[in-house]
Amino acid sequence: MSPQRRIAQVLLDTRLPQLDRPFDYEIPEGLHVGIGSLVKVPLRQRKAPAQGYVVGLADSTTHTGALAEISAVVSPVGLLAPQTYALAEAVAERQAGSVADVVRLAIPPRYVRTEKKWAERSDLSASESLNSELMRDIDGFSATSWGDVLQREARTALYFPHGVERVAGSPWVPRASGVLARLAQTAYAAGESLIIVVPTWRDIALHEQPLREALPDGAVVSLHSELAPADRYRSFLECLETVPRVVIGTRHAAYAPVHNLAGVVVVDDSNESHGEPLAPYPHTRDIALIRGSLEGCAVVFASLVPSLSVTRWVEQGHVKALAPSTSRRAQVIPTELALNHGSEQTPARLPSQAFRAAKDAVALGPVLVQVFRSGFAPGVSCAGCKEKSFCRSCSGPLRVTQRGEKPACLWCGVADPHWRCVSCGHTTFHPRGHGIERTLSDIGRSFPGVPLVRADGQHRVVRVPATPALVIATRGAEPLAEGGYRAALLLDGAAMLSRESMGALEDSLHAWESVVSLLADDGTAFLTDVSGQPALAVSSGHYEPLLRHEVAQGRVVKMPPSTRIASLSGPSSQVNRAREALEATGGLIDVLGPVAIKGGIRVIARFSYAEGPVVTRELRAIRQKLALSGGRNQSDRLRVVVDNPDKLDDLLREAS
Repeated sequence: MSPQRRIAQVLLDTRLPQLDRPFDYEIPEGLHVGIGSLVKVPLRQRKAPAQGYVVGLADSTTHTGALAEISAVVSPVGLLAPQTYALAEAVAERQAGSVADVVRLAIPPRYVRTEKKWAERSDLSASESLNSELMRDIDGFSATSWGDVLQREARTALYFPHGVERVAGSPWVPRASGVLARLAQTAYAAGESLIIVVPTWRDIALHEQPLREALPDGAVVSLHSELAPADRYRSFLECLETVPRVVIGTRHAAYAPVHNLAGVVVVDDSNESHGEPLAPYPHTRDIALIRGSLEGCAVVFASLVPSLSVTRWVEQGHVKALAPSTSRRAQVIPTELALNHGSEQTPARLPSQAFRAAKDAVALGPVLVQVFRSGFAPGVSCAGCKEKSFCRSCSGPLRVTQRGEKPACLWCGVADPHWRCVSCGHTTFHPRGHGIERTLSDIGRSFPGVPLVRADGQHRVVRVPATPALVIATRGAEPLAEGGYRAALLLDGAAMLSRESMGALEDSLHAWESVVSLLADDGTAFLTDVSGQPALAVSSGHYEPLLRHEVAQGRVVKMPPSTRIASLSGPSSQVNRAREALEATGGLIDVLGPVAIKGGIRVIARFSYAEGPVVTRELRAIRQKLALSGGRNQSDRLRVVVDNPDKLDDLLREAS
């Protein structure tokens, strides 16, 4: 009687779309292989063995020929957990990408020494129970709120409280940190894990320590790109342990293979850092929702201002909104709406009202000045009313590629030789904005003798003391001030709103509200160079009407978040074949383009959520077919970006 066969189904770690499926391999006698193990296997196309993950074990195969054998086991650890593999498959399906590409995002590079030390550990005992005395109440939220938010399959838009606080002699932190800590305590007390995904290093610096103080030693795992590679791999291995963990990290933490997951909390989902820059370009928001559906866990979108996507879901009833019952939001004054704000015709970059307030406030403590980031690509805005201009054919962004030219659309390629502002009829347009270098120079001359603190991507500052100073920061890099800022100046408002980005409005609202949340309760923020509904919304702190209007406008012009989009770029022959295949499905709303880019053309396909699975499935299939028939040159392949407006903005700038 022949011995029973042992067959492993292996997902290859490859970037080739045509190999995006498990392959059967024979397991040699005496070789121990488990689900999730990293192995080496022979591959016909390569002389050297390829690596892959074991995703299944069987005693039979549908393959009719002889099976190749696994060459070696690289790591016996189940690195690719079953729930991670299922998540990777679902994300790849939604993004029309490869499962291996998603797995590469989910599992950090392996470090042998780190893995050996972790495997030899002897402290994998049951975690300490949570001290109930640590579970403090959060002002504005009832004690029952936290359990409701983390109910199985709950979907919640959680609004953070404003301001900063100091608890029991700890460093000053945002009040939002207390909310995250309370959610973590609730999950941990129930013996469950929680994943908190934040946008950037700044959020890690502000929120991680409060979590560690609120939970027992070892309960919190930090998993983000700022860690040394070996430390990041160690954190990933700790997530595999069968004890509850609270994970805080940036976008890749959404894949953390924790035990008994209670929920995934996505902080500030409108932040562009949640958009993955690598194929298949998934967004943290979508990963969280997919994981919630697969594992039945809660999903929480926590922010000061909801994104357009979350606003749409709340409006449809798919997500429940939860806001604090009390508010300590600081005052916001839009200088364009105030009397005697400055010049009668064109507002100064630093209006007299804001200048006088900053002069008075800086004598008492730090004042924050937010400027637009340097190195941006300004869109076309009207020189008269400053409104951003859109294509009259498809509502896409307009751009002037050379001085003296009339604007052309970056989506459909249609030029507008007779451009005229649809709002005021003006015929002159120009870019707007100032960098941080110029602001430092101007502010330094206006406030002689006052210390200047620069905070941006190259000059990271987490906290500043409660002493007089002017803190000049780009959006998203603002440090926290002890006790809160006495005043804040929000500059470059028109430039932020007129960017050639699909998310310019929600990104600007979030950036301004983030500064407001850093003010002392009696502080004041001055918003410059912004008028109309955005100024009124920031002044009142009521964003829902404006955001709902923006969602409705997107529905009218067939743009996200009401409509799904896919950008197809590459050689014209491949793009055209993909376009024909998509049109044959009958699931498209329309196709914009083609527009010439370097190396070929680009088209943008728009489709509904109902038809989304059909369209992305066809896109995935056509990528595999083209890869089989094409050469090995990566640049000659079809490039697909689905539902990632931030990545689409980058692709738009490739237009020649």
